[in-house]
Amino acid sequence: MGKIIEAFWKICLFRQGPQDLPVSSVLMLASMLVYAVASVLVGLLNLSPVAALLSGILDVALMAAMTQLLLWIKALGARFQQTFTALMGTGAILGFLALPLLYIQLQIGDQPALLPSLLTLALMIWNLAIVGHILRHAIGAPFFVGVLLAVVFMYVSISVMRSLFVTTG
Repeated sequence: MGKIIEAFWKICLFRQGPQDLPVSSVLMLASMLVYAVASVLVGLLNLSPVAALLSGILDVALMAAMTQLLLWIKALGARFQQTFTALMGTGAILGFLALPLLYIQLQIGDQPALLPSLLTLALMIWNLAIVGHILRHAIGAPFFVGVLLAVVFMYVSISVMRSLFVTTG
């Protein structure tokens, strides 16, 4: 298990790509589960338990659908398993890293707290860079194209989540 976490961490550090992960349904399912747990825990900071669970499941489904669509458009569907596994594994790592920062921000409320805000922003930028790194390897594109796709993925995900889970007024 340590070797797998190390492989995900190396992807986070841009030392490896999704192609360096084994093609494994078990690893893909395990990384999906851990990512979903991280997503649900983050969701619990602002949502009811049921809504957090639904948002976690939807988060995984959206990432799978967007990844599959991108690879299908590029006629690279065979790369799905490794690409999606890399996205889930690295996303889980960043989700667990973000959890304490988001909790601190929630506790602070509207009080000014520069450090947690800057660290959260840095984590979000790092996440975009990691997703961009994974996607560029998956489709054989330059890094900036991967980052642009990562921004699109994040925009779609945030838009869907806001429309379903954020109430106004």
